[in-house]
Amino acid sequence: MTYEITNRCVGCGVCKRICPVDAISGKRKKQHRIDPDVCIACGACGRICPHASINDPQGVLCERIRIRSRWPRPVFDLNLCIACTICVEACPTACIDLAMDRGTRETLRRPFLKNERHCIACTFCQQDCPVDAIVMSDTK
Repeated sequence: MTYEITNRCVGCGVCKRICPVDAISGKRKKQHRIDPDVCIACGACGRICPHASINDPQGVLCERIRIRSRWPRPVFDLNLCIACTICVEACPTACIDLAMDRGTRETLRRPFLKNERHCIACTFCQQDCPVDAIVMSDTK
């Protein structure tokens, strides 16, 4: 199951612009559709839709978070992180990277949100982290 655009869609195209995998198609002012074979179920379309016209995979209407800067962002617990790069690979918008920290005897790699504006709050990084070193937070 993937996200679904309902008949409340007015064809504004906001969801189409935010989709990281181009799974949404449709003409302006016409109901759009989500290709279930392409959709990665990140939920960005539902969080941004101004017309409350997107259902999640369980058929529940998605809640719009009006101000994008209030979308949850990953926060990394560097004491737990093992720098495995799984979070980097899981991110569909490539907004997570590893910084190199020079220690006294070794180089440490530390994850960070390199492009906060591109984060779509999909939680894939948190879900895939093998040591639970990532939590999503909507506070800065």
